[in-house]
Amino acid sequence: MFLELFKLVFEINFFVFPISAGFLTYRKIHGKPGGRPLRMMITSIIMLMLSFVGIVVNETPEHRVQMLHNVEKSLNDFVQEKK
Repeated sequence: MFLELFKLVFEINFFVFPISAGFLTYRKIHGKPGGRPLRMMITSIIMLMLSFVGIVVNETPEHRVQMLHNVEKSLNDFVQEKK
């Protein structure tokens, strides 16, 4: 249950961070103070780190094996399509 929650938080902040960095860059180029985009960027990087630690802590060895098996299967399927 917590693994899915941490993954969701990670995915959301994975998109919030670059968007807020872009807004911050735009504001700084035009000579305006950082303000809200800076706070969003700092908050999202902290949440990214915390959620990544939560994913690593809550991931079980069985889940890792299953994920590696899925990656291997999709790579094999991709190679078979290219031939």
